[in-house]
Amino acid sequence: MIELTIFRTGGVEIGASSFVPGATDQKTFAPVWSALLRTPEGNVLFDTGLHPVHIERPEATFGPGSLKVVMAKDDAVVSRLAALGVRTDDVTIVVNSHLHFDHAGNNGAFPKATFIVQGDHLAFAKGKPNFPGVYWDIPELTYMPVTGRVRVATGVEVVPTPGHAPGHQSLVVDLPETGRVVLCGDAAFTRENLARGEIRAPDEAAAKNSLALIRSLVGDDLDRVFTSHDAASWARWRHAPETYR
Repeated sequence: MIELTIFRTGGVEIGASSFVPGATDQKTFAPVWSALLRTPEGNVLFDTGLHPVHIERPEATFGPGSLKVVMAKDDAVVSRLAALGVRTDDVTIVVNSHLHFDHAGNNGAFPKATFIVQGDHLAFAKGKPNFPGVYWDIPELTYMPVTGRVRVATGVEVVPTPGHAPGHQSLVVDLPETGRVVLCGDAAFTRENLARGEIRAPDEAAAKNSLALIRSLVGDDLDRVFTSHDAASWARWRHAPETYR
């Protein structure tokens, strides 16, 4: 039995135009989240969220005038997991969709886990200022570079979904009751990205192909897709301690 639990790890204030071409520039709150998968083969964590340094210093990563981070003490991933009775050492595998600071901000909290990242993404992110290594490029962490679609556990598979960054990946989970779901990372910021087949991305052609792939994985049932920063969708999902099974 696989069980999926989704929990907030902070948020950012950002205009929808950063996500969807032609949308408004007016800034609104966009959630940042992580997910715990309890599987018979161990606990799998998808993305590690924002580092708690942002609770006191929202501009800690990129400085004054940068993307505004909104984070409460309870949003720290260690606290969220503790509320579920899970210690960081209980996490066997971490899947990073990619290594931006809101998706890999707490990698350092899991020194005993194996991190599954596409090999071309690891190579791309290393040394780049917009992928701050302080959060993930840490000597004591164990990265397993993978190529293409790879099984993580029974019913759990990483699938490349590039466009937002080379080597970006999403997580496909076949749940016994809910059926197949996709945890998108930034391959889809919002449900609107998937519905329109359009997204802001450095490589928009690859990104559109990734949106089409995600839709095909769930047979166009967008209720089974968990996008990365969609406040409207977030409000409809089950959050910890509730689960999807």
